Amino acid sequence: MVIKIKNHHPQRFLVPGADGKMHIVASSAPKLRFAPRTPKQEAAVAAPAEPMAQVQQTRVARKVSRDTPPNIPFLRFESIAGRGGMAVVWRAWHRELNRPVAVKVLDPKFSNTEQDVRQFMMEVRTMSNMHHQGIVQGYGADIADGRYYFIMDYVDGYTFGSLLLRKSHIPESDVLIVGESVADAMKYAWDTFGVVHCDLKPENIMVDRDGTIKVTDLGLCQSTAVIQNKEQPSEVVGSPAYISPEQIYGDVELDCRADIYCLGATLYHMATGRILFPLLDNDAILRAHVNEKIQAPDPRFVIPSLTEGFARLVANMCVKNRDYRYQTWDEVFNDARMVEEGGLPTLHASEAVSSIQFQLALGI
Repeated sequence: MVIKIKNHHPQRFLVPGADGKMHIVASSAPKLRFAPRTPKQEAAVAAPAEPMAQVQQTRVARKVSRDTPPNIPFLRFESIAGRGGMAVVWRAWHRELNRPVAVKVLDPKFSNTEQDVRQFMMEVRTMSNMHHQGIVQGYGADIADGRYYFIMDYVDGYTFGSLLLRKSHIPESDVLIVGESVADAMKYAWDTFGVVHCDLKPENIMVDRDGTIKVTDLGLCQSTAVIQNKEQPSEVVGSPAYISPEQIYGDVELDCRADIYCLGATLYHMATGRILFPLLDNDAILRAHVNEKIQAPDPRFVIPSLTEGFARLVANMCVKNRDYRYQTWDEVFNDARMVEEGGLPTLHASEAVSSIQFQLALGI
Protein backbone atom coordinates (compact mmCIF):
# COMPACT_ATOMS: atom_id res chain seq x y z
CA MET A 1 0.00 0.00 0.00
CA VAL A 2 1.23 3.51 -0.85
CA ILE A 3 0.00 6.53 1.13
CA LYS A 4 0.37 9.90 -0.56
CA ILE A 5 1.44 13.00 1.39
CA LYS A 6 -0.03 16.13 -0.18
CA ASN A 7 2.22 19.18 -0.35
CA HIS A 8 3.47 21.80 -2.80
CA HIS A 9 6.93 20.29 -3.16
CA PRO A 10 7.95 17.33 -5.35
CA GLN A 11 5.55 14.51 -4.55
CA ARG A 12 6.51 12.26 -1.62
CA PHE A 13 5.20 8.87 -0.59
CA LEU A 14 5.26 6.62 2.47
CA VAL A 15 6.43 3.28 1.14
CA PRO A 16 6.90 0.05 3.14
CA GLY A 17 10.54 -1.00 3.13
CA ALA A 18 12.20 -4.39 3.43
CA ASP A 19 12.73 -3.75 7.17
CA GLY A 20 8.97 -3.58 7.69
CA LYS A 21 8.99 0.17 8.43
CA MET A 22 7.50 3.01 6.39
CA HIS A 23 9.96 5.27 4.52
CA ILE A 24 9.47 8.66 2.84
CA VAL A 25 10.39 8.53 -0.84
CA ALA A 26 10.53 11.60 -3.13
CA SER A 27 9.15 11.41 -6.67
CA SER A 28 9.21 13.75 -9.64
CA ALA A 29 5.97 12.34 -10.99
CA PRO A 30 3.94 14.99 -12.84
CA LYS A 31 0.75 16.32 -11.32
CA LEU A 32 -2.51 14.82 -12.54
CA ARG A 33 -4.68 16.84 -14.89
CA PHE A 34 -8.28 17.10 -13.73
CA ALA A 35 -11.34 17.36 -15.97
CA PRO A 36 -13.69 20.33 -15.44
CA ARG A 37 -15.96 19.92 -12.43
CA THR A 38 -19.63 19.11 -12.88
CA PRO A 39 -22.26 21.34 -11.20
CA LYS A 40 -22.72 18.64 -8.53
CA GLN A 41 -18.99 18.60 -7.85
CA GLU A 42 -18.87 22.40 -7.67
CA ALA A 43 -21.68 22.33 -5.09
CA ALA A 44 -19.79 19.75 -3.06
CA VAL A 45 -16.66 21.92 -3.10
CA ALA A 46 -18.63 24.95 -1.97
CA ALA A 47 -20.31 23.03 0.89
CA PRO A 48 -18.98 23.48 4.45
CA ALA A 49 -16.01 21.28 5.18
CA GLU A 50 -16.67 18.08 7.10
CA PRO A 51 -15.24 18.27 10.64
CA MET A 52 -11.74 16.78 10.70
CA ALA A 53 -12.65 14.36 13.52
CA GLN A 54 -15.47 12.96 11.39
CA VAL A 55 -13.18 12.63 8.38
CA GLN A 56 -10.65 10.75 10.48
CA GLN A 57 -13.33 8.44 11.86
CA THR A 58 -14.52 7.68 8.32
CA ARG A 59 -11.00 6.87 7.20
CA VAL A 60 -10.40 4.65 10.20
CA ALA A 61 -13.70 2.84 9.63
CA ARG A 62 -12.66 2.08 6.07
CA LYS A 63 -9.17 1.10 7.14
CA VAL A 64 -10.24 -1.38 9.81
CA SER A 65 -12.80 -3.43 7.89
CA ARG A 66 -12.78 -6.88 9.52
CA ASP A 67 -12.72 -8.58 6.13
CA THR A 68 -9.70 -6.61 4.88
CA PRO A 69 -6.32 -7.74 6.25
CA PRO A 70 -3.79 -5.16 7.43
CA ASN A 71 -0.79 -4.36 5.27
CA ILE A 72 2.14 -6.39 6.66
CA PRO A 73 5.03 -6.61 4.17
CA PHE A 74 6.35 -10.03 5.21
CA LEU A 75 2.91 -11.69 5.15
CA ARG A 76 0.78 -12.74 2.20
CA PHE A 77 -2.79 -13.11 3.43
CA GLU A 78 -4.64 -15.99 1.77
CA SER A 79 -8.02 -16.59 3.42
CA ILE A 80 -10.07 -16.12 6.58
CA ALA A 81 -9.61 -19.16 8.82
CA GLY A 82 -12.04 -18.16 11.55
CA ARG A 83 -14.05 -15.36 13.10
CA GLY A 84 -14.81 -14.44 16.68
CA GLY A 85 -16.28 -11.63 18.70
CA MET A 86 -12.84 -10.16 19.34
CA ALA A 87 -10.91 -10.87 16.16
CA VAL A 88 -10.59 -12.40 12.72
CA VAL A 89 -8.03 -15.16 12.18
CA TRP A 90 -6.33 -15.26 8.79
CA ARG A 91 -4.30 -17.94 7.09
CA ALA A 92 -1.21 -16.26 5.66
CA TRP A 93 2.14 -17.17 4.16
CA HIS A 94 5.10 -15.91 6.19
CA ARG A 95 7.82 -15.00 3.71
CA GLU A 96 10.63 -15.05 6.27
CA LEU A 97 9.61 -18.33 7.95
CA ASN A 98 8.65 -19.75 4.54
CA ARG A 99 5.55 -21.48 5.85
CA PRO A 100 1.86 -20.83 6.56
CA VAL A 101 0.91 -19.08 9.79
CA ALA A 102 -2.28 -17.97 11.50
CA VAL A 103 -2.64 -14.23 12.06
CA LYS A 104 -5.17 -13.04 14.61
CA VAL A 105 -6.21 -9.43 13.95
CA LEU A 106 -7.96 -7.84 16.92
CA ASP A 107 -10.94 -5.56 16.64
CA PRO A 108 -9.77 -2.01 17.52
CA LYS A 109 -12.41 -1.69 20.26
CA PHE A 110 -10.42 -4.18 22.35
CA SER A 111 -7.33 -1.96 22.34
CA ASN A 112 -8.77 1.46 23.10
CA THR A 113 -6.59 2.29 26.10
CA GLU A 114 -2.90 2.22 26.85
CA GLN A 115 -3.58 -0.30 29.62
CA ASP A 116 -5.33 -2.64 27.16
CA VAL A 117 -2.40 -2.42 24.77
CA ARG A 118 0.19 -3.04 27.51
CA GLN A 119 -1.68 -6.09 28.73
CA PHE A 120 -2.15 -7.43 25.21
CA MET A 121 1.55 -7.09 24.37
CA MET A 122 2.58 -8.64 27.69
CA GLU A 123 0.38 -11.66 27.18
CA VAL A 124 1.56 -12.13 23.59
CA ARG A 125 5.17 -12.12 24.80
CA THR A 126 4.23 -14.77 27.35
CA MET A 127 2.55 -16.87 24.67
CA SER A 128 5.59 -16.51 22.40
CA ASN A 129 7.79 -17.94 25.17
CA MET A 130 5.67 -21.07 25.56
CA HIS A 131 7.02 -24.20 23.93
CA HIS A 132 4.67 -27.13 24.42
CA GLN A 133 3.23 -29.48 21.82
CA GLY A 134 -0.23 -28.91 23.28
CA ILE A 135 -0.18 -25.10 22.94
CA VAL A 136 -0.26 -23.24 19.64
CA GLN A 137 3.10 -21.48 19.33
CA GLY A 138 3.07 -17.70 19.07
CA TYR A 139 5.69 -15.67 17.17
CA GLY A 140 5.06 -12.08 18.20
CA ALA A 141 2.73 -9.14 17.75
CA ASP A 142 2.64 -5.64 16.34
CA ILE A 143 0.26 -3.02 14.95
CA ALA A 144 -0.59 -2.32 11.32
CA ASP A 145 -3.26 -0.05 9.86
CA GLY A 146 -4.36 0.77 13.39
CA ARG A 147 -5.03 -2.86 14.30
CA TYR A 148 -3.11 -5.09 16.67
CA TYR A 149 -2.28 -8.55 15.45
CA PHE A 150 -0.30 -11.54 16.57
CA ILE A 151 1.16 -14.41 14.60
CA MET A 152 0.77 -18.05 15.58
CA ASP A 153 1.39 -21.51 14.21
CA TYR A 154 -1.14 -22.49 11.61
CA VAL A 155 -2.89 -25.67 12.80
CA ASP A 156 -4.04 -27.71 9.83
CA GLY A 157 -6.99 -29.33 11.54
CA TYR A 158 -10.30 -28.46 13.16
CA THR A 159 -11.73 -27.25 16.45
CA PHE A 160 -14.01 -29.30 18.65
CA GLY A 161 -16.51 -26.48 18.27
CA SER A 162 -16.75 -27.22 14.55
CA LEU A 163 -16.86 -30.96 15.24
CA LEU A 164 -19.84 -30.52 17.57
CA LEU A 165 -21.69 -28.79 14.74
CA ARG A 166 -21.40 -32.01 12.71
CA LYS A 167 -21.87 -34.59 15.48
CA SER A 168 -24.45 -34.74 18.26
CA HIS A 169 -21.76 -35.58 20.82
CA ILE A 170 -18.24 -37.00 21.12
CA PRO A 171 -17.46 -40.47 22.57
CA GLU A 172 -16.34 -40.50 26.19
CA SER A 173 -13.00 -42.12 25.36
CA ASP A 174 -12.13 -39.24 23.03
CA VAL A 175 -13.37 -36.63 25.50
CA LEU A 176 -11.10 -38.08 28.22
CA ILE A 177 -8.10 -37.85 25.89
CA VAL A 178 -8.97 -34.19 25.29
CA GLY A 179 -9.18 -33.62 29.04
CA GLU A 180 -5.79 -35.22 29.67
CA SER A 181 -4.13 -33.34 26.81
CA VAL A 182 -5.49 -29.94 27.83
CA ALA A 183 -4.67 -30.59 31.49
CA ASP A 184 -1.07 -31.38 30.54
CA ALA A 185 -0.75 -28.27 28.37
CA MET A 186 -2.33 -25.94 30.93
CA LYS A 187 -0.23 -27.43 33.74
CA TYR A 188 2.82 -26.32 31.76
CA ALA A 189 1.35 -22.85 31.20
CA TRP A 190 0.40 -22.44 34.86
CA ASP A 191 3.47 -24.00 36.50
CA THR A 192 5.98 -22.31 34.19
CA PHE A 193 4.41 -18.92 33.47
CA GLY A 194 1.52 -18.58 35.93
CA VAL A 195 -0.90 -18.29 33.00
CA VAL A 196 -4.67 -18.63 33.30
CA HIS A 197 -6.36 -19.08 29.92
CA CYS A 198 -9.78 -17.69 31.04
CA ASP A 199 -11.61 -18.95 27.94
CA LEU A 200 -11.21 -22.71 27.52
CA LYS A 201 -14.05 -23.96 25.33
CA PRO A 202 -14.55 -26.31 22.34
CA GLU A 203 -13.74 -23.54 19.84
CA ASN A 204 -10.33 -23.02 21.50
CA ILE A 205 -9.25 -26.66 21.46
CA MET A 206 -8.01 -28.01 18.13
CA VAL A 207 -6.91 -31.30 16.63
CA ASP A 208 -3.94 -31.09 14.28
CA ARG A 209 -3.64 -33.24 11.18
CA ASP A 210 -1.40 -35.68 13.09
CA GLY A 211 -3.94 -36.02 15.92
CA THR A 212 -2.20 -33.69 18.37
CA ILE A 213 -4.63 -31.75 20.57
CA LYS A 214 -3.71 -28.10 20.93
CA VAL A 215 -4.96 -25.22 23.06
CA THR A 216 -5.30 -21.99 21.15
CA ASP A 217 -6.57 -18.43 21.57
CA LEU A 218 -4.74 -17.26 24.64
CA GLY A 219 -5.82 -13.73 23.75
CA LEU A 220 -7.84 -13.51 26.99
CA CYS A 221 -5.20 -15.21 29.11
CA GLN A 222 -3.86 -13.60 32.23
CA SER A 223 -0.52 -14.15 33.91
CA THR A 224 0.06 -13.76 37.62
CA ALA A 225 2.19 -10.70 36.88
CA VAL A 226 -0.83 -8.98 35.31
CA ILE A 227 -3.28 -10.22 37.95
CA GLN A 228 -1.18 -8.90 40.84
CA ASN A 229 -1.01 -5.41 39.30
CA LYS A 230 -4.55 -5.22 38.01
CA GLU A 231 -7.39 -3.19 39.43
CA GLN A 232 -10.85 -4.69 39.91
CA PRO A 233 -12.12 -5.50 36.41
CA SER A 234 -15.14 -3.59 35.14
CA GLU A 235 -16.49 -6.38 32.95
CA VAL A 236 -16.67 -10.17 32.85
CA VAL A 237 -14.09 -11.77 30.57
CA GLY A 238 -14.84 -15.22 29.21
CA SER A 239 -17.56 -17.18 27.38
CA PRO A 240 -20.85 -17.42 29.33
CA ALA A 241 -21.45 -21.13 28.65
CA TYR A 242 -18.14 -22.19 30.22
CA ILE A 243 -17.05 -19.37 32.54
CA SER A 244 -16.09 -20.02 36.17
CA PRO A 245 -17.99 -18.43 39.08
CA GLU A 246 -14.92 -16.49 40.25
CA GLN A 247 -14.58 -14.86 36.82
CA ILE A 248 -18.21 -13.77 37.07
CA TYR A 249 -17.65 -12.35 40.54
CA GLY A 250 -14.68 -10.36 39.17
CA ASP A 251 -12.08 -12.06 41.33
CA VAL A 252 -8.73 -10.47 40.43
CA GLU A 253 -6.78 -13.39 41.92
CA LEU A 254 -7.65 -15.97 39.32
CA ASP A 255 -5.65 -19.17 39.26
CA CYS A 256 -5.66 -22.52 37.49
CA ARG A 257 -8.89 -23.53 39.24
CA ALA A 258 -10.83 -21.12 37.01
CA ASP A 259 -9.55 -22.94 33.92
CA ILE A 260 -10.35 -26.30 35.52
CA TYR A 261 -14.00 -25.22 35.81
CA CYS A 262 -14.04 -24.00 32.18
CA LEU A 263 -12.57 -27.31 30.99
CA GLY A 264 -15.12 -29.28 33.03
CA ALA A 265 -17.96 -27.38 31.37
CA THR A 266 -16.29 -27.99 28.01
CA LEU A 267 -15.94 -31.75 28.56
CA TYR A 268 -19.60 -31.91 29.62
CA HIS A 269 -20.59 -30.18 26.37
CA MET A 270 -18.45 -32.48 24.26
CA ALA A 271 -19.75 -35.67 25.87
CA THR A 272 -23.45 -34.73 25.99
CA GLY A 273 -23.79 -32.38 23.02
CA ARG A 274 -25.32 -29.66 25.20
CA ILE A 275 -23.91 -26.84 27.31
CA LEU A 276 -24.49 -26.79 31.06
CA PHE A 277 -27.41 -24.36 30.97
CA PRO A 278 -29.10 -24.37 27.54
CA LEU A 279 -32.14 -22.30 26.57
CA LEU A 280 -31.05 -19.38 28.77
CA ASP A 281 -29.81 -15.96 27.69
CA ASN A 282 -26.27 -14.95 28.62
CA ASP A 283 -27.25 -13.08 31.80
CA ALA A 284 -29.27 -16.04 33.04
CA ILE A 285 -26.39 -18.42 32.26
CA LEU A 286 -24.01 -16.29 34.34
CA ARG A 287 -26.45 -16.35 37.25
CA ALA A 288 -26.78 -20.13 36.93
CA HIS A 289 -23.03 -20.65 37.29
CA VAL A 290 -22.97 -18.89 40.67
CA ASN A 291 -26.38 -19.93 42.03
CA GLU A 292 -26.06 -23.04 44.21
CA LYS A 293 -29.71 -23.92 43.56
CA ILE A 294 -29.16 -24.33 39.81
CA GLN A 295 -27.42 -27.41 38.44
CA ALA A 296 -27.09 -29.07 35.06
CA PRO A 297 -28.37 -32.67 35.00
CA ASP A 298 -26.07 -35.63 35.55
CA PRO A 299 -24.48 -36.22 32.11
CA ARG A 300 -25.79 -39.82 32.19
CA PHE A 301 -29.34 -38.47 31.99
CA VAL A 302 -28.44 -36.96 28.61
CA ILE A 303 -26.21 -39.79 27.31
CA PRO A 304 -26.91 -42.99 29.30
CA SER A 305 -23.76 -44.72 27.99
CA LEU A 306 -21.50 -42.31 29.89
CA THR A 307 -19.80 -43.85 32.92
CA GLU A 308 -20.17 -42.97 36.58
CA GLY A 309 -16.46 -42.15 36.63
CA PHE A 310 -16.91 -39.51 33.94
CA ALA A 311 -19.88 -38.00 35.79
CA ARG A 312 -17.78 -37.78 38.96
CA LEU A 313 -14.87 -36.19 37.06
CA VAL A 314 -16.83 -33.35 35.47
CA ALA A 315 -18.85 -32.74 38.66
CA ASN A 316 -15.56 -32.33 40.57
CA MET A 317 -14.21 -29.94 37.96
CA CYS A 318 -17.32 -27.75 38.06
CA VAL A 319 -17.75 -27.30 41.82
CA LYS A 320 -18.95 -23.71 42.27
CA ASN A 321 -16.72 -22.98 45.28
CA ARG A 322 -13.17 -23.26 43.99
CA ASP A 323 -11.85 -24.28 47.41
CA TYR A 324 -13.63 -27.64 46.98
CA ARG A 325 -12.79 -28.00 43.30
CA TYR A 326 -9.68 -29.74 41.96
CA GLN A 327 -6.76 -27.65 43.16
CA THR A 328 -4.13 -28.60 40.55
CA TRP A 329 -3.93 -29.76 36.96
CA ASP A 330 -2.17 -32.93 38.16
CA GLU A 331 -5.35 -33.93 40.00
CA VAL A 332 -7.41 -33.44 36.85
CA PHE A 333 -4.99 -35.41 34.70
CA ASN A 334 -4.68 -38.29 37.16
CA ASP A 335 -8.45 -38.63 37.68
CA ALA A 336 -9.12 -38.45 33.93
CA ARG A 337 -6.61 -41.26 33.45
CA MET A 338 -8.28 -43.19 36.29
CA VAL A 339 -11.68 -42.87 34.59
CA GLU A 340 -10.15 -43.98 31.30
CA GLU A 341 -8.95 -47.14 33.07
CA GLY A 342 -12.36 -47.78 34.64
CA GLY A 343 -11.78 -46.21 38.06
CA LEU A 344 -13.98 -43.94 40.19
CA PRO A 345 -12.55 -40.60 41.39
CA THR A 346 -13.42 -39.40 44.89
CA LEU A 347 -16.48 -37.18 44.67
CA HIS A 348 -15.68 -33.58 45.69
CA ALA A 349 -19.23 -32.48 45.02
CA SER A 350 -20.38 -34.27 48.18
CA GLU A 351 -18.74 -31.45 50.17
CA ALA A 352 -19.86 -28.52 48.02
CA VAL A 353 -22.39 -27.83 45.28
CA SER A 354 -21.31 -28.42 41.69
CA SER A 355 -22.79 -26.85 38.58
CA ILE A 356 -23.25 -30.48 37.44
CA GLN A 357 -25.62 -32.65 39.44
CA PHE A 358 -24.31 -36.08 40.36
CA GLN A 359 -26.68 -38.85 41.45
CA LEU A 360 -25.59 -42.16 42.90
CA ALA A 361 -28.88 -43.84 41.95
CA LEU A 362 -29.99 -42.69 38.51
CA GLY A 363 -33.06 -44.87 38.10
CA ILE A 364 -32.68 -44.95 34.32
